[in-house]
Amino acid sequence: MPELPEVETFKRYLDKTSLKQLIKKIIVTDHRILKIDESFLKESLLGKKFESSIRHGKYLLVFLNPRYLVMHFGMTGDLEYYNKKDDPPKYSKVIFQFNTDFNLAYISTRMFGKLDIVDSIEEFIKNKKLGLDAYKMGFEDFKGAVEKRTAIIKNAFLNQSFIAGVGNIYSDEILFRSKIHPKTKINSLHEGKIKELFTNIKDVLKFGIEKQGDLSTYPNQFLIPHRKLEERCPACNTEITRFEIGGRHGFFCPKCQKEEN
Repeated sequence: MPELPEVETFKRYLDKTSLKQLIKKIIVTDHRILKIDESFLKESLLGKKFESSIRHGKYLLVFLNPRYLVMHFGMTGDLEYYNKKDDPPKYSKVIFQFNTDFNLAYISTRMFGKLDIVDSIEEFIKNKKLGLDAYKMGFEDFKGAVEKRTAIIKNAFLNQSFIAGVGNIYSDEILFRSKIHPKTKINSLHEGKIKELFTNIKDVLKFGIEKQGDLSTYPNQFLIPHRKLEERCPACNTEITRFEIGGRHGFFCPKCQKEEN
């Protein structure tokens, strides 16, 4: 967390509140959040405007003309636009002060998020080895990405070089909807199952964006409200199984998502 729906929500929030305003001052309260020197950050931003933004996977890239500010939100990142007469939000790491009466705070409760400056989106995607954006990709490209992988499907989703934007929580929901066991070899899926998986990726992410990434608002028929110990499947009432992959806990229904022999 945040995954693609949350970062898309941040993008729309930034677009609505902070575009086309002159940046007159930058306050860095914790340098550990920066992947570049503070002097380079200020050189790249001061006197500029946030012209537009693009999201790729879990990254938000804000165009400064000619460079891009890269925002990665880690597990606890957020943005808050506020009146300069008010106190900065708690855990603000970088504050962008505009020539209006408002500021934009980049917030990180823990230190997993980062800010960076890059020259081009294409260069950034290549250097990070990011795959297709999960929300924007077409079916044929997705099918090609699936056919190139031999990993188990849960691991494939957690690897952002497969497709970018889906993480632990949304991959559990996608696999639940698709009735795929998380340890299924991804290259074993037939074309009909790949199409179903593709559709469910789009549907789950679209719903997440509509909910602005607020997991507390999900209805009972989703797996997401049941991703905890001693919960039961919303489809068949079987006890949900928790498993660990790559240091993270996933959840699935052993009856609805049977492992193929």
